[in-house]
Amino acid sequence: KNGGEADIDEGLYSRQLYVLGQRSMRRMAAAAVLVSGLRGLGLEVAKNLVLGGVKAVTLHDPQPAQWGDLASQ
Repeated sequence: KNGGEADIDEGLYSRQLYVLGQRSMRRMAAAAVLVSGLRGLGLEVAKNLVLGGVKAVTLHDPQPAQWGDLASQ
């Protein structure tokens, strides 16, 4: 690929490319992210990271799921 950089699907990420630019999008496409502590907010953050096009997302939640967690997403 482009000197080790990730290719970006310009049709899929056209809005993000306009806002962030090619350089930032390439860095995001190569990023691995850890989200620790999910609940409602952490899950929303993880979802947006995936939709944003990061390379990998690892989820870590030290707490067991509760009934309230089912209603948040």
